[in-house]
Amino acid sequence: MAMGEAPPETWSDELRRAGRVVFPVRRKRLLIQRGCFAAVFALDPALSFDDWLDTGGVRLGSGLLSVVLVLTFVGVSVWQLITRRPTLTVDHEGIRYLKTLLPWGEIGTIGPAHGPGIFRILPITPANRWSRQVVLTQDNVRDLPTFATWLAQQLAARRTAAD
Repeated sequence: MAMGEAPPETWSDELRRAGRVVFPVRRKRLLIQRGCFAAVFALDPALSFDDWLDTGGVRLGSGLLSVVLVLTFVGVSVWQLITRRPTLTVDHEGIRYLKTLLPWGEIGTIGPAHGPGIFRILPITPANRWSRQVVLTQDNVRDLPTFATWLAQQLAARRTAAD
């Protein structure tokens, strides 16, 4: 079972044992997400090769651009499936996602998870209002409301230890 599918007790145990919890991309979600996106591209009329040759010009350019976009999309998706990146890491320093490290001392609030079903997000707002907010999706953690509660507990424990 992937770490993002595990219960909070597993996350806490891993944090105590290893000093960090790594949440790689959830492959099942990635496959479903990419499959839906690929279906939309498959229905794209710009991918009709017969029309390209007949009309040429703009239609040919549009079709070639669509092919380049689809190939790029497939390449990135395969890379993500193999490497399971980008990862979300929670450790004793803070929260790392993409290229951002948000140290515990710089976290203002861990907002509630919101949004409809598969599009739910979890905002993590820095204490400095001019810093960039970190927004997590279900790509790494399936149950964002539970994850938000767990992160809030970790933040509270660090704030108590700092006092």
